[in-house]
Amino acid sequence: MADATLLVLGNAGMPAWGRDQIRRLSAQARRRGVRVLGADTPEALRAAPPEELALVDDVVALDVHDAEACRAWAAAARPPVDAVLTVRELSVHPTAVVARELGLAGNDPEAVLRVRRKDLCRRRLREAGFPQPDSAVCRSAEEAERFLRATGPGPWIVKPRDGLASIGVTRIERPRELDAALRKLAEPAPAMSPLEPPSSCFLVETFVEGDEYSAEGIVLGGVPQVLALTRKRVTDGFISTSQQVPSGLDKTTADEARDTVERALTAIGVTHGIFHIELWVTASGVVLGEFHCRGAGDYIHALVEHTRPGLELYGTLVDDLLGRTPRPVPAPSGAARVEFLFAPAGRLRAVRGWEELTRHPAVIAAHLQVAPGDVIGAVKDSFNRSAVFVAGSESADDIDELTTGLAAGVTFETG
Repeated sequence: MADATLLVLGNAGMPAWGRDQIRRLSAQARRRGVRVLGADTPEALRAAPPEELALVDDVVALDVHDAEACRAWAAAARPPVDAVLTVRELSVHPTAVVARELGLAGNDPEAVLRVRRKDLCRRRLREAGFPQPDSAVCRSAEEAERFLRATGPGPWIVKPRDGLASIGVTRIERPRELDAALRKLAEPAPAMSPLEPPSSCFLVETFVEGDEYSAEGIVLGGVPQVLALTRKRVTDGFISTSQQVPSGLDKTTADEARDTVERALTAIGVTHGIFHIELWVTASGVVLGEFHCRGAGDYIHALVEHTRPGLELYGTLVDDLLGRTPRPVPAPSGAARVEFLFAPAGRLRAVRGWEELTRHPAVIAAHLQVAPGDVIGAVKDSFNRSAVFVAGSESADDIDELTTGLAAGVTFETG
């Protein structure tokens, strides 16, 4: 019989990597004698297939994107739960609110909002002495144009104030490109619908020249610990094409990145949970990018667990939230990479080689997003890439060759 109950806000309707997170989380919690209670919107629960619902022990219908609705539910129901967490970006703040209402371990809701609203996070980091790009919250093209004139010659980044998955993000080289970037911001995105009505503000930032990486880790006993640094490759539209651990950074730079991230999390006020922090390695050092008080998407959690053999990332988090002593974190070993595949535009006629890829012994996870008959268009965000797989190796020396060869075996026929 379970001796504790874990509430998970957002357990249905997830992308492939989100379902894998829930699967791992549930298995690791159950091995610790913890019952898993899932919560999601009535629409998401009705649409969820039985195998998805089977990942949790019970469900409750709740608007997991509305912090006030979650607070009111927690106050009225006083559910007998012992810990609460989420793997979903738009449920991070509601999770913090529920934890506070129920007197459970969790992040300060104000700290979470500071992270979600990127300008507030930038401001706190600057105040704490961390280098940051210049940025401005704008409500009109005129305000954005004033910022461009003051910070030229560019380039700049135009993006939502509290977005996700690279939705609405544009790099512009010249002020005359601003109008097109603002039109892109205004395009509806299904993944952002829980935030309706949309924010009336947007951000403009100076572009940071440097190589992109991210830090993955967990806060244990209030102390942030970076578990992996991830090398990231992106399209011109900032959509990830691959993620890899280890990152390939030299020891001095890697140590600087870990130290910078851990100090910054403390400065921001993050005290609990798994984190994903984006950063650049520039000619003048590490510059922090966006912060996330939840684990990364894109199967990065699988990279972390594979390269820390024996680590149960979510089980470790559950132990910490319940006040238990987590098991020691295993030492790093091996390598792993996420690779995204992109079908050419047109109507998809066939996919060749996919089954062979999924049977390869090095493949940890794989998901085919498209099917014959689908019309393939431009990739606008992280949710409409054609396919993804994760491969693991004992050595970082051959992970690139391994994944390149696996990817080359898959072809998309369109016409």
